[in-house]
Amino acid sequence: MTDPGRYSAISTINHWVTALLVVVMLVLGFAAGAAPSEAIAEYVMAVHISLGFFVLIFVAWRVMFRLYEGFPANVGPTAMERWAAYLVHRAILILLALQVVSGPMYLFTENECMDVFGWFSVCVPLESLSIIHEPMEWIHLNIGIYVLPALLMLHFLGAIRHYAVDKRQETPSDL
Repeated sequence: MTDPGRYSAISTINHWVTALLVVVMLVLGFAAGAAPSEAIAEYVMAVHISLGFFVLIFVAWRVMFRLYEGFPANVGPTAMERWAAYLVHRAILILLALQVVSGPMYLFTENECMDVFGWFSVCVPLESLSIIHEPMEWIHLNIGIYVLPALLMLHFLGAIRHYAVDKRQETPSDL
């Protein structure tokens, strides 16, 4: 970071691309779960898995770049707000990394491949680790259904607090 108090332009782009990808992946996951038929659920999951391949690559880049660049200091009028921002930012990154690992592991440990829009398939023969298939499924589903949406809501509410309520703070356009 050139200014340790701000996110770089690359970090800002990474943030918004990740936000878009995560929202799309969550919508696809919820849509598959609520699909009116098995055929529709399978189709939606195929799109979720295909897009997930690219999300895996981007989230890996995002996490590595954040670790390389570091985190700017958390701002907020109270120590509790700064601590909450610290925890939520890191928890979101950790859980995103866990999601992009547990999703493929959920497939690979059952001897399934990641078919990427019919263009190619990624297969990693991990059926010998089938004992972790159920835990990977549990982790992926519970983080995606409960934990990540809750943290994203906290993040969103914190952003509203940061940019709209506390007028002393800068806006994203000031970056």
